[in-house]
Amino acid sequence: MKKVIILLCAAIALCAAPYKVGQSVMPLDLTDQFGKKHALKAMPKTLIMAFEKGTGATVNEYLAAQDKGYLAKNKTAFVADISQMPKFITESFALPKMRKYPHTVLLIQDEEQGLRFPGEDGKITIMKFRGNFLTKVEFISTASELKQAIEQ
Repeated sequence: MKKVIILLCAAIALCAAPYKVGQSVMPLDLTDQFGKKHALKAMPKTLIMAFEKGTGATVNEYLAAQDKGYLAKNKTAFVADISQMPKFITESFALPKMRKYPHTVLLIQDEEQGLRFPGEDGKITIMKFRGNFLTKVEFISTASELKQAIEQ
């Protein structure tokens, strides 16, 4: 019985391990701030990830100042992991605020799905892809670093 429990725990840990460079990322089915479903069958060239309120604010402020179509033009998507946020806060405050943004914010609301993406405290995660293969992961802090990561 101990062996079964150990194997089960190992399998769960493997499934929750963050993606690594060279690994294929499975297609994502996410909703945006309006509840519209988006299926990312092929990953964009650049995926911006925010796991905290502060990093999300940096990304949203930068994107709100850009021309319409900026994300699409640069083959980029923005994903905010709100899985740790209490549902009441999400529905009462976070989503209404996000609905004011002129850009799409894809949302991770499932904690297990959020654990699949690498992150560092206080940093914005930038993931670069070729097809569905992860080619680069970097962690940034500023709007100027974000601009460079998106436009390179």
